[in-house]
Parts: sequence; structure tokens; C-alpha cells
Amino acid sequence: MFVLRLAVVGSMLAGVSLQAEQAPGEPPAGPGLELIQRSCVSCHDIYMITSKRKTPEQWAEVMDLMSARGAEVTPEEMQIIEEYLSRNYSASKH
Repeated sequence: MFVLRLAVVGSMLAGVSLQAEQAPGEPPAGPGLELIQRSCVSCHDIYMITSKRKTPEQWAEVMDLMSARGAEVTPEEMQIIEEYLSRNYSASKH
């Protein structure tokens, strides 16, 4: 009986670890994603960026901070990235 319980618990734990290792969903396509891949992923993993949830104002603050730290994006590109992140990774989305 103990061996059976141990096998059941072991298989449950194996399932949990497999779920934890699965990659998150792919980010939605769009011009913002292309700019993020070009300008941001040299320093940040795409999933680190897309796992965040922020308000549009918070995304604007992040972009201002990244620009101050040397991100090579034009003001127009910053706006496109902010809009993309706000639309797809809003603090109001769950």
C-alpha cells in the first residue's frame, strides 16, 4: 500500500514539474513585437518582458527608463512598443 501511494505521489510531482518547465505562450505578432525583438531582447528575455502586467502609464515609465539606460529606439518606436505592451500585457488582463 505504501509503495502504491509513493508511486501516485511521485507521478503527481512529475506532472507538476513538467508543467512548470513548459514555455509560456508565444507573444502576439505585431510591429511592437518586432521592435521588442530588435531592441529589447539583447538585454532581456522576451518572456521576462511579456510576463509583466502594467498599466499604460507604467509601460511608459519602463520605456523612459530603458531609453535613459541606452535602449536604441526612436520616440516613435517607443510609442509603438508602449502601445503593444499596453494592449497585450495590461495590468487589467489576467
